[in-house]
Order: sequence, then structure tokens, then C-alpha cells
Amino acid sequence: MADVRVQYPEMRALILEHLTRLANPAWRASNLKKDSSVDLDFDDLVNFLYDTSGLLNDPRGALGITLHGLDEVEAVQRLRDAFEAAIEEGGLSGEDSGTDPLWDLIGDKSATVVDMLSARGCAGGDPSPG
Repeated sequence: MADVRVQYPEMRALILEHLTRLANPAWRASNLKKDSSVDLDFDDLVNFLYDTSGLLNDPRGALGITLHGLDEVEAVQRLRDAFEAAIEEGGLSGEDSGTDPLWDLIGDKSATVVDMLSARGCAGGDPSPG
């Protein structure tokens, strides 16, 4: 299947912003706390990725909405799988974001998605990289 245009480039840009933060270990360690004094806490991040954007809730459904191609869908599915594995293993909280190795896996998967989304940009137009 060829790449498709996204209907919501602004949401794609917000996804890229959130995943860029999540990919950064220093940001995770200092910001993913259940604390209203930070600009984005753990609950806000999970809510955005699963519910607001629908990205992790239904990666295939995001094709043409916020994702350009099946390679992006597959990378997001691997990120969702990392989140789900962490939840199955006993849960995730922002409190352990600096120490739990599952956060490293989630960070790595986030970085992969960031690289893919960045390569194609956030415009709703031509989905071709470069």
C-alpha cells in the first residue's frame, strides 16, 4: 500500500511532540510524575496517546488520520506492545520512569516512531520522505 495523506496534520504534530518527550530519558525522569506542577504528567501523556489522539488505542485506524504509511502503523503497534507489556507486568507509573527498564523500551520504541514521523513531516500533503 502506498503512503496516504493525513487528515489531521496538527494532531500528527502533537503526537510527534509528545513522543519526542517520551523518547528522552531525562525528560521522563523529571516530568512523568503525578504532579500538577509539571506541564505534562503521566496521566496526561497516557490519556493523550490512547484517547485524545487514538494512536495507541487503534494504530491501524490512525492510517490516513495521523499516520502516512503501514511502516508507521507497525512502529506504533510495537510502541503499543511495549506499553501493554509494561501494564501486564504490573503496571506503569510515572514515579518509576527513571528506573524501570520497561520505560527504556518504551523510550526506544518512541524514538523509532519519532524518527519515522519526522522523516515525513507533519504536513497533510505529500507523505514522501525528503
